Amino acid sequence: MKKNLAVALGLLAAVASSAAAAAAKPRVAVIEFKDKTSHYSWYRAGEAAQDMFVTELVKSGKYRVIEREQLAAIMQEKGLSLSGDIDPKTAVKAGKLLGVEYLVTGALTELGVADRGARVPGVFGMPSVRVGSQKMDASIDARMINTTTGEIVWADTAKETTSDASVYVAGAGGGVDDKRKLDRVLRPVVVKLAASMAQASAPTSGLGGAGDASGIAGKIAKVEGGSVFLNVGAEAGVKEGDAFDVYRVGNVIKDPDTGEVLGSDETKVGRVKVTKVMGARLSTASIVSGSGFKSGDMIKN
Repeated sequence: MKKNLAVALGLLAAVASSAAAAAAKPRVAVIEFKDKTSHYSWYRAGEAAQDMFVTELVKSGKYRVIEREQLAAIMQEKGLSLSGDIDPKTAVKAGKLLGVEYLVTGALTELGVADRGARVPGVFGMPSVRVGSQKMDASIDARMINTTTGEIVWADTAKETTSDASVYVAGAGGGVDDKRKLDRVLRPVVVKLAASMAQASAPTSGLGGAGDASGIAGKIAKVEGGSVFLNVGAEAGVKEGDAFDVYRVGNVIKDPDTGEVLGSDETKVGRVKVTKVMGARLSTASIVSGSGFKSGDMIKN
């Protein structure tokens, strides 16, 4: 009996630990990477890098990542257009609207192909032969921005060089197609950067475990009539009856000497109480006190 009880308690602890770990993952959005190169073969390279980054971050298990199509839909609804270089003020605004704690963005700074080869003309009825190789280079600068403070909390650069051989006989043949070339040279760069980012310190406000709302925080996703929709739910351990204070983030505070972002001021605008947990990352709440709540307002307890 004691042994069975110990096993049961161990399983409960493991489940609680797993739920707490899931709740502690920061919520991030990966913005399309700006293409600063002069190549002409891959006109959607920035979008490809964005897709690859989303995949690698999800595989790392360290973040909750908004899927690209979902992100595009939200941005269209909110009238946002983001890519590449984002200033702190824009990052804070975008974070409020998207309901994320961090934005991942960056730029392709190098992406090109250099061709080398030799041609042997056909003689005595033999076809001509051309043997060549292509050297491909790719480089990305990436960074992660805290959407509460506008501070860049992680930044790194990665580069990759690869090559491909091709053989043409009488004009027929070839090597690797353009799509696979892009994947071969670009994906290793993204893998390196995602691994680097996974090691970075990215505190999350949603730290509560299953059945324990203390320390949970998130944002208001939508306000409709007397109902307030929150971007936290069962995954963060939210339950009916949990109450949260609502804050509005104000101006970013910078060091006057260095320009470093130190934080931002917050104003309490009211309090809400969860009436229903609707999903892993969605709850509805009623207004306990205050008024004028907006999408993007922070909630915490």
